[in-house]
Amino acid sequence: MYEFMNNMSALSLRGILENNKLAGANYDDWLIDIIDKPAVTAPVPKEDGSIDNEATKAYEKYLENCLTAKCIILATMGSDLQRQHQDMDPPTIVEHLKKMYGAQSNTARYQLSKTLFRSTLDVDSPVGPHVLKMIDLIEQLEKLGCKLGKELSQDLILQSLLENFLQFIVSFNIIKVSYDLHEMLNMLIDYENQISSEKKERS
Repeated sequence: MYEFMNNMSALSLRGILENNKLAGANYDDWLIDIIDKPAVTAPVPKEDGSIDNEATKAYEKYLENCLTAKCIILATMGSDLQRQHQDMDPPTIVEHLKKMYGAQSNTARYQLSKTLFRSTLDVDSPVGPHVLKMIDLIEQLEKLGCKLGKELSQDLILQSLLENFLQFIVSFNIIKVSYDLHEMLNMLIDYENQISSEKKERS
């Protein structure tokens, strides 16, 4: 543990950026190189006893990246989790965390999808907050790895609306692939304002 703390304290953000070429835009790809790709094994001596220098350098770089990734992962954990994972390599840490918290993710996904699929616009309630809440649920599900896609998400929102949006639904279904969810939200708000204005004119 003492060696780990020394290594972690030496890993300033600036050092990671300079020595490992880590940046926000490439963080996921950089970490995937350690976690998802096959491990690099130590080079085997040739028949004459010599060792390939390039293979040795690649293996040393792999070990260095593993240590850096491990320090970053452990640095985000509480002390109890650190103690549980300090002797594991990065891929093993990730697999262990999946087993520990996978059930929690499944429960969260179930609750979010249940709320989303049962969402309906209440009578006399404004459409803006309702649709915004549905978009938030869709985005939360995406973070859990459940991507509904734009068209299905649009269908769920349209199905949650009241009968006074029927004309909007018919029109939007003709051109919906051209708009994202937030553009759809703005269109619904405009349509609602139009309906409200027409009602005032008739009264």
